[in-house]
Amino acid sequence: MNHSDIIVAISNMDLGNRIRNVLNQNGLSVIDVCSSGNEAIRKVRMLKPDLLIINFELPDTTGFEVAKIIAGDKLSTVILLTNQTQKEYAESLIGDLDIICLNKPLNKTTLLQTIDLILRSKRKVKRLEAEVNELKKSLEHRKIIDRAKGILMEKLGLSEPEAYRKIQKQSMDTGVPMKDIAKVIIDTMQ
Repeated sequence: MNHSDIIVAISNMDLGNRIRNVLNQNGLSVIDVCSSGNEAIRKVRMLKPDLLIINFELPDTTGFEVAKIIAGDKLSTVILLTNQTQKEYAESLIGDLDIICLNKPLNKTTLLQTIDLILRSKRKVKRLEAEVNELKKSLEHRKIIDRAKGILMEKLGLSEPEAYRKIQKQSMDTGVPMKDIAKVIIDTMQ
């Protein structure tokens, strides 16, 4: 498993530390174990983990309420540890929040597989988001260049390929990106 930061929030600190040890032994990084909901919210906001594993029962609030806050603010993915009744209740209210319910008692294999699946999915989503942002940037640059081409075609009577070639040549001659050349054309010739 790749390096990812995890916080465990469970009122029984012995159990929390046992979960930490199991996860650490399997190549995961548990950066903190806390015992209350308010502490979990504070730690997640401060440490920005990839994953919060939280028990449904906590001394100051329910883990479900904390999970809704954390997932609702898109601070972290949450694994909510529940019994069957709590799971049914939570799943009926989760909607599209990034919360996964796991039944207690915890099974080491199920927990590790769930974490692995979550972390692989998060990496894939980040990669896709980066691709989308790159495509948006590229499209924006294309729009600017097309607008500058239109201005050159109108003002200088150039054909579309000639206008494009003029922007391209100026970019190559000056070492300035085409989008920046296009912006200058738009600003000065419009």
